[in-house]
Amino acid sequence: MNENNVIYSLSVEDILSVMEDNDDLKIELNENAVNFIQDKIGDIINWRGAIEFALNEYKGKDNNE
Repeated sequence: MNENNVIYSLSVEDILSVMEDNDDLKIELNENAVNFIQDKIGDIINWRGAIEFALNEYKGKDNNE
């Protein structure tokens, strides 16, 4: 197992996709905007809770291999 394997990531393409789906969220996407969005997403997502949830789901799953 590679301990440096990235489990989940978001890209600028993901931001553009969300903007494309919602006219109210269209902004000029520049380096400052991307940095701001990156910081905000990091502040909101409860990474530890998400990992604990997934571990508990896997632990309770039948035939976990």
